[in-house]
Amino acid sequence: MFNTTHTFVGIAIARAGTGKWARNATITAVIASNFPDIDSIAGLWGTAAYLDHHRGITHSLIGVPIFALLVSGVMYFFSGNFWRTYAIALIAMGTHPALDYLNSYGVRPFLPWSNRWYYGDVVFIFDAYLDAILLLGVIAGWLWTRRRALAAASSLVLALGYIGSMVALHHLASSKVEAVIAQTRGVGNWAVLPEAFRPLYWEGMIESEREVMKFSVYALPHHTCCLDPNISMKRTNASKIISEAASAQSAASLLRFARFPVARVDRLPSGYVVTLLDFRFYREGTNTALASEVTLDQSLHVTHEQLSFVQRIN
Repeated sequence: MFNTTHTFVGIAIARAGTGKWARNATITAVIASNFPDIDSIAGLWGTAAYLDHHRGITHSLIGVPIFALLVSGVMYFFSGNFWRTYAIALIAMGTHPALDYLNSYGVRPFLPWSNRWYYGDVVFIFDAYLDAILLLGVIAGWLWTRRRALAAASSLVLALGYIGSMVALHHLASSKVEAVIAQTRGVGNWAVLPEAFRPLYWEGMIESEREVMKFSVYALPHHTCCLDPNISMKRTNASKIISEAASAQSAASLLRFARFPVARVDRLPSGYVVTLLDFRFYREGTNTALASEVTLDQSLHVTHEQLSFVQRIN
């Protein structure tokens, strides 16, 4: 989720009751609720490092209690009570991977033992409606200080209700996509992803033997399942060319992260250009995607590679 969501949740947690446990509880909760994203610093070493380490160990079941100890150790000097501060930090930090799980980027909760990604697919990475609910609770608590705890608790309950409604809409949209899958040959992977600002519309994605496609799905009953536009990419059959390109550092990082990988091969006079992309992040309007472009010579040795979230797709 976007860091505004994590911040508002941290404030609400402190105001709803934990603020009485120790001094500077709000600061502790806000820092802890955002702390797991400290792994974004890996982006300074490039996109490959970012994909490998973002939403990594700091978002895991083992990482959260350990890093909550770190935050508590620093905040103890301002709170005066270590264990109560730790309880605040642990609760606030625990909400971070839980919220991140809700979107389609995913989390890896079982690191370092398993690198598997898990996806909730019910809330877009930035959800203005969820933020608005939480922000109203913050503003209400500021205006009516005597009802601050009630306002914070109410906003958390309403936020949970909103998430619950998105889970229900996701189920309705998934049911419609399942009907399409029953008529599609060789489906190996599929998902229903949330769209920004449109809770009733979802993005269906289907990976078949021949192609990967996505289409708009209206969740409510008594409407046509799949709405235009229908965007697809043909899948290139596995080959030694693709295998050699996939061994490049940037391509390997992408493939460890990708949920709907697509490979494209273009012949050059001097060799080949292999583009490996994650179809989740393909933007048809700009014809760009999260992709690794690997250049191979005639002997299939990697001569150049680049990885970007806005890689142009030829």
